[in-house]
Amino acid sequence: MSRLERAPGQQPEQLPTDGLTPEQDQQLADLVSRWRGGRISIPVFTELARMIPQSIVEVVLFRRTNGILETLLIPRPKDDIVWPGMYHTPGTALRASDFHREDQNPLNGAFERLQSGELNSAFSSAPAFVGRLHRVGDRGPEVVEVYIAELFEASTSQLNHVWYPVDQLASNPNFMQSLHEHVIIAAELYNKRTGEVFGTNSD
Repeated sequence: MSRLERAPGQQPEQLPTDGLTPEQDQQLADLVSRWRGGRISIPVFTELARMIPQSIVEVVLFRRTNGILETLLIPRPKDDIVWPGMYHTPGTALRASDFHREDQNPLNGAFERLQSGELNSAFSSAPAFVGRLHRVGDRGPEVVEVYIAELFEASTSQLNHVWYPVDQLASNPNFMQSLHEHVIIAAELYNKRTGEVFGTNSD
């Protein structure tokens, strides 16, 4: 019997996970049921992200240097499973724990992690909402909420952070190009707020 066939009377929701035997499926369910609500390891999260769309919060940071719009890029760890050493904009997945905060605002959990972790610096004001995107990246499907912000300090103390010209991102092989769309959308709003006209040098 093929994996798409089922025994008489067996409902679709009773079928094992695609690629697993019924026994393996039960073993997996038993293991996952032991999760106590805390951290999820990177290998486990990576596998879950392939199967279940993730809610991602991206905060695009901008500054101007001699009239050039720059955005802050941060490298992924060199042992990253999907993007080893690649540069990205600050972002984090919403976690189950974010929904159990006293302030009842899951986004604040994401913003706090970014400031204390990836950025090691504080936002100068609350991030402003840009828009929502649905995309399929190298890790899996994502629902992305994009925000813009600035930092209190013009540069961070992290030596591996890079302020990079927005109009050169498309040609940077070390930048995660799946993020390019949300950076451009964020830059357009940022420029409207600062009275600038956004353009590129790609032509």
